[in-house]
Amino acid sequence: MTKRYGIGLVGWGTVGDGVLEILHRDSQLFQERCGLELECRAVVTRTPSRVRNQEHLMQATLSDDLNVILTDDAIKTVLHLVGGIDVAYDIAAACITAGKHVVTANKALVAERGRELFSLAREHGVSIAFEAAVAGGIPVIAALRDGLVANHINGLHAILNGTCNYVLTQMEEHGLQFDDAIQQAQALGYAEADPKLDLDGTDSAHKLAIMARIAFSSPIEFGSFSIEGIEHITAEDIASAKRMNCRIKLLAEAARRDSGLELRVAPTLVPIDHPLASVPANYNGVLIDGHAAGPTLLVGQGAGALPTASAVLSDLVGIASGAYQETADLFTFFDPQDAIAIIPEREELTASYARFTVADRPGVLAGISQCLAERGISIMSIHQERPDEDGKAVLETITHPCAGGNFLDAIATMEQQDLFRGPPTLLRRLPQDIR
Repeated sequence: MTKRYGIGLVGWGTVGDGVLEILHRDSQLFQERCGLELECRAVVTRTPSRVRNQEHLMQATLSDDLNVILTDDAIKTVLHLVGGIDVAYDIAAACITAGKHVVTANKALVAERGRELFSLAREHGVSIAFEAAVAGGIPVIAALRDGLVANHINGLHAILNGTCNYVLTQMEEHGLQFDDAIQQAQALGYAEADPKLDLDGTDSAHKLAIMARIAFSSPIEFGSFSIEGIEHITAEDIASAKRMNCRIKLLAEAARRDSGLELRVAPTLVPIDHPLASVPANYNGVLIDGHAAGPTLLVGQGAGALPTASAVLSDLVGIASGAYQETADLFTFFDPQDAIAIIPEREELTASYARFTVADRPGVLAGISQCLAERGISIMSIHQERPDEDGKAVLETITHPCAGGNFLDAIATMEQQDLFRGPPTLLRRLPQDIR
């Protein structure tokens, strides 16, 4: 028996149009698989007069007034596809207060104001679902929440931003300069007109905060861990990574240690034979290490109209079928008093890469090695380029995992000893072991 289910859509942008396209084109699919006749009754947008594919609208009311959704008792779930934080929060809160479930693709909203929103949802007895907020069409939230429910999560390593991954891929494979790669990504629709939040790591950090909160059952706050972007990555860095048999990826990482959790977003050297090194172009990849299942790799389209719409509609079906009745509790049952400590950046255990420009004279390599050894840091590999005509040489090294603060202290000592001819380049390096 088919059940008719009324929905409202707020935000008719790229993802909103993808949702309407699927609902228009594939309505029979939902009836066959789920017994649901999904009826979009109203679409609210700030720009109702903008030219769009009106065929996708079907019989829905088009308006710039949210009340057409709030006052329609037949609308049970609202698809919340607007960006930003404060206005987006007000819209979601109004829908929740009106007794409507909410499906959102807004990672910044969930990461920064999720606690308020989920508390409000529990108060009003409705659900919030947010699969589309992390990794687009990849069902990573479902994997953490349901598929790996029998696992303690030991760690996460993820490529969560398609813009950055595309830029880095083009720099490596086609020798593009950073700015040229960004312009190409914008031309293809992989990057926003202003890609700052992608390039500086903020977008990945929002997604990491959401994933880690679920993975480790702890109220992890956005801004409680270090965030670095790819704005300063150069063609020389890309070439150096290749010499070290690695690729540079913007990684969002979380790891469980005895003393707490390590979390960070940073450009990282990934060994060429590591699964995440092969995640291409604008794709996303998530490697989850569960204590029972072991490493699980999820790869797919991390953004775009139809992949993100796929995740939105998956959540919609979960709510309409009754499977997501408890999602309002996801961000509220974690007691802040029981939060897992976030390990300070200086105490993080990580392998490191350094590139030094040095004078080609006796004692330099020995001095660098001694500074590292004095702080208990072991060198995994080292590479030296031929000196140039001015007598300067490029020296590259990768260390075994060590405390980040010890490595930085060693670098500071090297600078005090005047071992360099210019500032060093420092990056993290992902261990070879995929766990």
